[in-house]
Amino acid sequence: MSSSQTRYVIIGTAGHVDHGKTTLIRALTGMETDRHPEERQRGMSIDLGFAHWDLPGDIVAGIVDVPGHERFVHNMLAGASEFDLALLLIAADEGVMPQSKEHLAILQLLNVKRGVIVITKIDTVTDDWLELVREEVAQAVQGTFLEDAPVVPVSAITGEGLDRLRDAVAEIARSVPPRDEKKPFRLPIDDVFVKAGFGTIVRGAIFSGSVAVGQEVLLQPSGRKARIRSLHCYGRPTNRAVAGQRAAMNLSGLKKEEIRRGDVVTGEVPLTVTQSIAVLLRLLPDLKKALKSGMQVQFHHGTAERAAVVDLLGRERLKAGEEAVAVFRLSKVIACAWGDRVIVRAFSPLTTIGGGTIVEMDSDRLMRTDRKRIVADWDLKSLDEMGYLISRINESPNGVTVSDMSQRLFLNPSVVQAMLSQFLRNGSAVPLTAGTVMGKEWLDRYVIGIVDQLTHFHSERPLRRGMSKESLRTAIGADLSRENFEAILKILSDQGLAVADGEVVRLATHSVRLTEEQESVARRIEQKCLLSGFTPPEIGELMADDPNGEQFGDIVNHLLETGQLVRVGDFLYHPQTIEKAKEVVKSLVKAKGSFTAAQFRDQVGASRKYVVPLLEYLDHVGFTVRIGDVRFVKG
Repeated sequence: MSSSQTRYVIIGTAGHVDHGKTTLIRALTGMETDRHPEERQRGMSIDLGFAHWDLPGDIVAGIVDVPGHERFVHNMLAGASEFDLALLLIAADEGVMPQSKEHLAILQLLNVKRGVIVITKIDTVTDDWLELVREEVAQAVQGTFLEDAPVVPVSAITGEGLDRLRDAVAEIARSVPPRDEKKPFRLPIDDVFVKAGFGTIVRGAIFSGSVAVGQEVLLQPSGRKARIRSLHCYGRPTNRAVAGQRAAMNLSGLKKEEIRRGDVVTGEVPLTVTQSIAVLLRLLPDLKKALKSGMQVQFHHGTAERAAVVDLLGRERLKAGEEAVAVFRLSKVIACAWGDRVIVRAFSPLTTIGGGTIVEMDSDRLMRTDRKRIVADWDLKSLDEMGYLISRINESPNGVTVSDMSQRLFLNPSVVQAMLSQFLRNGSAVPLTAGTVMGKEWLDRYVIGIVDQLTHFHSERPLRRGMSKESLRTAIGADLSRENFEAILKILSDQGLAVADGEVVRLATHSVRLTEEQESVARRIEQKCLLSGFTPPEIGELMADDPNGEQFGDIVNHLLETGQLVRVGDFLYHPQTIEKAKEVVKSLVKAKGSFTAAQFRDQVGASRKYVVPLLEYLDHVGFTVRIGDVRFVKG
């Protein structure tokens, strides 16, 4: 059978310390998973160990051997996040022990669905004792994913039961659904080291997607880029590795000191990097103490471990067996996606207390939205990808983008685009800008708001051409981005409802019409500015001469908007005076090649108070250009 037909699964061990996990793997695979001298010296696994196992039916299993001691449960968690199926080991001479129960609870919280119960060290007990252990195990796994799992007694010393265990594991492995290679590439790092002649190597299980030699990848949460120099899977070099395999990647461009367990390697689609995460959290049913809001806990996600403070969103405490949405504020950022599983442990005593599913990674959203409504929404909504997408569309004042939702859901952009297309087809959302989709309710709200604001503005200020864009945007929703605001204005323009004229917006039906009295005031202002020539009045002077309050200001603004006056600094020039200034400049340049402010001042007979702003205006409109103390006619 070709390699493309080979099935890949990740198998993990679980169980109490000294229940024979490492010894069993050695007997099954011939490989030693205790990598550190201290582990071999003490006869106890401290960190994760790795092996691979060829099973019948062209199944290749990567094995993660986890430590059983209570002090190293955090290392066990780093490995358990990778499991497709688990081997729960219980020693026949000791039976079910505290870490047997805790490991089983962790596997349950991580939503591991398949496994085999292995009773080890059967060579050390009688048949009657073994039967008692079987009964104890059956009681311990009742109500868990292992309730109907095969129970295989073995001895790694004599070899008894090993063939049956292999067949049982192979049968269950065949039922493991293949990981989705169409999803983006993702490898949580559980090991990093340097190999002489190669450089930095990272290792982990490929959660999804595929990766190839020469591909550029992203290390998260740091955001550093690297290129894959070489790939190894199960001790063999390969040009490509796929979901379900454990892989070792030689990364160029990164030093060992820049990488740590808990980092994630991704491809073109990144994960969301955040320090505030909402989780649909369920506590274990046998907890003796409630989880209190404000409590510090250990937060485990993938291979990452962080200290965190829990916020129960208005609740004081959560009791054993209860479920609620909780926000965790982490000590350091992690890279994650919606739907990821997490484990929560208490610091004192150091025990697992619960776990759940990530339902939001946006701290701003968590803090600014009404908490009671959020909790009600999350408690009721279906926790699937489409449900999350709907909630984001309904709640986002700026709509959603394909790239952002691709990152949050960790799906390829084409998949997200297909999901969004359903909303576009049924009219519940509309395309706004390239890659942005806005909920129809949000768009309608903005359109109504713009029309209402402009109607009110025109009623209050009939002599103004329109409302400034920034004032209008802020009035209808400060959270609305400028880019999306411009897109909405385009929609209004296409519908014939509003017109955007430069930085001003007006209703399409609005036009400025001066009354006879207002027209008289306008002509008087215009004439005064014309007669003032190069010593024009300031706006304040005009208002003192003709105090008509706000109406006067609107008349002046109308003259400016229609080009009947030109504002230069604090002064109002008549357009004819501006043209005369240009003629003076041309004559000076023709005679001298360039001119200074003093030369221009002498020609027009005005003080520097007027000359400097006027020349700066000519520079600004591109008629002149200043180099040092002299000016030239541009072009």
